[in-house]
Amino acid sequence: MGKSINRREFIGASALAAATISTLSKSVAAPRINAPAKSKRDRMRQVLEKTGSANYIPAGFFLHFPAEQRTGDAAIKAHLDYFQATDMDFVKIQFEQSYPKATEVKSAADWARIPVLKESFFEPSLYIIKGLIKAAKAEALILPTMYSPYQMAKQAVPKELLLKHVQEDPEAVSRGMENVTLSVMNYVRAAVRAGVDGFYTCSQGGEASAVADRALFNRVIKSYDMLIQKEVAQLTSFNILHVCDYEGDYAEFGSRFSDYPGQIVNVPLAAEGKPLSLSQAAEVFKRPVMGGIDRHGVLSSGTPAEVKKAVELVLKDAPAQVVLGANCTVRTDIPMQNLQMAIKTAHAFRA
Repeated sequence: MGKSINRREFIGASALAAATISTLSKSVAAPRINAPAKSKRDRMRQVLEKTGSANYIPAGFFLHFPAEQRTGDAAIKAHLDYFQATDMDFVKIQFEQSYPKATEVKSAADWARIPVLKESFFEPSLYIIKGLIKAAKAEALILPTMYSPYQMAKQAVPKELLLKHVQEDPEAVSRGMENVTLSVMNYVRAAVRAGVDGFYTCSQGGEASAVADRALFNRVIKSYDMLIQKEVAQLTSFNILHVCDYEGDYAEFGSRFSDYPGQIVNVPLAAEGKPLSLSQAAEVFKRPVMGGIDRHGVLSSGTPAEVKKAVELVLKDAPAQVVLGANCTVRTDIPMQNLQMAIKTAHAFRA
């Protein structure tokens, strides 16, 4: 089982890991390939340049592939086929592993027994990452998903029990969250050594239905989010922060998340009880934003013509630095022609 560690040891381990991986990534990462002048890599990076051309709007939507396409070569092929079929502008790699069930956690004090997962645990995901780097890095940014420590923790322990323990004894839960965070760091370090460009970094837990209390959120969730996200920001140059609304809305949004790292922010469609436009989100985060399309709306159930109209309406009032996307993962059975139309419309909107 994983050994419980105190906060000083934890932060020291994180700092040492950052220094080590920084050296390793420079020496063993895949060599940078000179891409064409207008490759998808360049067009995504152009979003970050305030003085750059704004006549091309990148786009990206992602889904969970069927169970038989979530591991090994089948997963690599599924990601590549989807990337090519949709013409999206980066390769976003799904993370399909789960933290082992911690059935021994019955009380808050048991969180100290949550194990630290070694790098070898993540080998199934790393195999997919390495395959996609080899196949597509010359053309597009490779951005694997990184779930937050909170998201991984509620895979190990049922969400209801996790939230109960947070209320009862946040310090005890934090000892387990430290181990979960170190586990995620093992995954991040290995992916950086493999040559990823960055991560699609996710955050949850601040919803009104989860840890709504600001002090508890900061102690048990945000402190670990920030430790790992700041390390990711030091190790890679292109990260998309995803504030996930899959499990509900946020009563407090900007004040909780505006200081999170991430060159681009994938935002929800609503916050604090009212709609959140892309322009409003850009004002909150002071950086480029991604999103605008409801994953449950016309994208899933409409016609391509209706999708085109919806995308044009969203982009009409979008900020200059924007990536079209959905507020979260789209349905597995979403019509491919709708995704193709949404991305095609974005690409042509300012041409």
